[in-house]
Amino acid sequence: MPLSDPKVTSIVKQQAIGFLGGTFDPIHFGHLRPALEVCERVNLQTLFLLPNHIAPHKSSAQCSATRRAHMVRLAIKAQPKLRIDTRELNRAQASYTIDTLKELKQDYPHTPICFIMGMDSLLSFDSWHQWQDILNYCHLIVCHRPGWKCDFNNKISALLKAHKTSHKDDLHCLQAGKIYFQETTQLEVSSSQIRDALQQHRSIDYLLPNSVIDYIKTQQLYKNTPD
Repeated sequence: MPLSDPKVTSIVKQQAIGFLGGTFDPIHFGHLRPALEVCERVNLQTLFLLPNHIAPHKSSAQCSATRRAHMVRLAIKAQPKLRIDTRELNRAQASYTIDTLKELKQDYPHTPICFIMGMDSLLSFDSWHQWQDILNYCHLIVCHRPGWKCDFNNKISALLKAHKTSHKDDLHCLQAGKIYFQETTQLEVSSSQIRDALQQHRSIDYLLPNSVIDYIKTQQLYKNTPD
């Protein structure tokens, strides 16, 4: 679908939905707080957390797909704007964003789709599988900390020049094709940090929801060997 296609450029005036992919091994506040802020500030009708089965840039996950999905459900149970989409967990091979977006556009043919990423992902966006086609199926929302400054390579700079918008209404009025930057709280926490803390018998309190902490402890996850 080229960017000149009427389905991409026409005004649709329908509230967009968002998708945030990740291994979520485990999910933590560094995922959840930016997700909620984007959902509220951009006025998405729903933001779906999209756990990967096998991320293309990772060899494996520590926990099974079933357990990672369960932790996501526990984490978002009390937040009605956040939901889970498990389509990638059903794949036996690495999940590519372009393939997921094609499926999503079939499921939501008339709804603008926003794919949320961090600044680090945008910096390497031109290395993604079929990256030139991604904006045919969605908008990109790039989360960043306040006052960020970044040097982009020539390919990303050209992409931003052609597709960047400062108007969040574009995300709802157009089906796809825009890149929007959104300031969010950037918490210095990572899944690997949490796994390391557990293996070293250190506290993980205040890094992720208590419901997820309780599940990790009850199931004795992230001890020494993969689940």
